[in-house]
Amino acid sequence: IKPDIIHRFLTSRGKRCGRSALQTTCSTLRGFLGYLYRREIIGIDLRPAVIGPRIYKHEQCPRYLTRSEVDAVLAAIDRRTAQGRRDYAMVMLLAVYGLRGIEVIRLRFQDIDWRKQLLQIEQRKAGNCTTYSLSALVADAIVAYLQQGRPTSRHRDVFLTMSAPYRPLATGDCLGNLVKKYLTIAGVRVAHPGTHSFRYSCAKRLFDHGM
Repeated sequence: IKPDIIHRFLTSRGKRCGRSALQTTCSTLRGFLGYLYRREIIGIDLRPAVIGPRIYKHEQCPRYLTRSEVDAVLAAIDRRTAQGRRDYAMVMLLAVYGLRGIEVIRLRFQDIDWRKQLLQIEQRKAGNCTTYSLSALVADAIVAYLQQGRPTSRHRDVFLTMSAPYRPLATGDCLGNLVKKYLTIAGVRVAHPGTHSFRYSCAKRLFDHGM
């Protein structure tokens, strides 16, 4: 093994991956070469020959949204329309509870206990159910949609499509595409935009509060 071979390997690798992934490769390679040298399998310490890219802190978009960015996305939704009221209620559920997109579109009327002010999310990814206190802001958003946006339907799903035949939203991708649209309208850039952007934001908010 010679430095030239290492350089050619890293150059080839760099054409097929990003700078962050290449940095990880370099770190692994240095560890392996150090092991070979310590075991006297190779006679020269080749770790200095592994030159990786420089990665700067915060150079990439974060995966979560700040509180002001969440507010900007919510403000970008036109609540004067029926679809806007529906979309606002769904995004509020993402922002306040950090739910997955599929958990929002599967929400049914029996999952909301208006009298006790509770919200229950069933069939979660881990197989469990979770009960939350029903946020007043979320409740108001859902009520506004039910009264002035949701079409008459025999479906028990809270959120329906906006064109006939009215039916439940098919997949979490439907909501994910809407989130991407509102992020763009709000001018908010985030790595891997989608419903999980709000999930990470909720987790970050809880972590900042010591949870």
